[in-house]
Amino acid sequence: MSSKRFQTAWEGIEKSWANGQLAHAYLLQGAPHGAALRFAECLLNLIFDNHPQVQTRAHPDTLWLEPESKSRQIKISQIRPTKTDRRENIVERFSTTSFSGGWKAAIILCADRMTDQAANALLKTLEEPPSKSILLLITNEPQSLLPTITSRCQRIVLTDEDEEVSNHWKEPLLDILRDLPPRSAPEAGLAAARLAAILKELYKLFEGEESESIPEDLTAKETKDLLAARTTARVIEARTDMLRTILLWQRDILFDVLEQDASALHFPEEKESLERQARLCTRAEALRRMAAVEEMGRQLDRNLPAELVFSNYTDGLV
Repeated sequence: MSSKRFQTAWEGIEKSWANGQLAHAYLLQGAPHGAALRFAECLLNLIFDNHPQVQTRAHPDTLWLEPESKSRQIKISQIRPTKTDRRENIVERFSTTSFSGGWKAAIILCADRMTDQAANALLKTLEEPPSKSILLLITNEPQSLLPTITSRCQRIVLTDEDEEVSNHWKEPLLDILRDLPPRSAPEAGLAAARLAAILKELYKLFEGEESESIPEDLTAKETKDLLAARTTARVIEARTDMLRTILLWQRDILFDVLEQDASALHFPEEKESLERQARLCTRAEALRRMAAVEEMGRQLDRNLPAELVFSNYTDGLV
């Protein structure tokens, strides 16, 4: 079910469409494979009259861009052609006549992953947008974009966390957090395994969902690579939200240690568990545990095995 924020933003889009006043570029702030993606798909269905190819990202007048699987970056050759790379790109797509004689659209998933060269190349398109073209930038980290880019887009803020996805990991994660700290090495190992299992289940879930939207004209290798890239990107998003939740849990413990008012807690409904854990650590230990969560994020971003990273974290809580 869409959030109230989503619905309000969509009503604005429908009004702009009816009045012929769509912006040439929108910055959709939200989960790149969650609420923001669903909003983009709704907008594409609107301008392409619910064409069935929109659902599979195969409409000839749309161009989908996302970070390359290895570098996790969006490169300049995806924005405009270079001498060494002539792949499909936004500049050439927008400079040609549309196949259907109507709109042309480009969608950039995880737009914050653009290199500086790519961002500067995109800026030129934003400054002189072709007629009947629309550019959708999707990111949950708009602060990472160039101010000159964000200032030329109409920003639409959607959900900060995709509720539908979080339903699959939030309660299992809270169950683990309530049991902390582990009382022995075996308990620490079990907690780490439970954390890793959440990510494995999410990968299976996302892989199944993404497989339904892979274009049929790809080779077996292209299909495998694209499916892996999309699935991994969604797991990374969910993992980031999970780490944020763990960090907020540890912050609540610190607040309890410092005897702050309960109104400042992020998880007031978990006050009993938080108080029990707070009694077992000092202010310095609570701060160390918060730092350990941040270090987990850095290690996972370096592609260290999740099982190892979680084990290091839970072992440090014993």
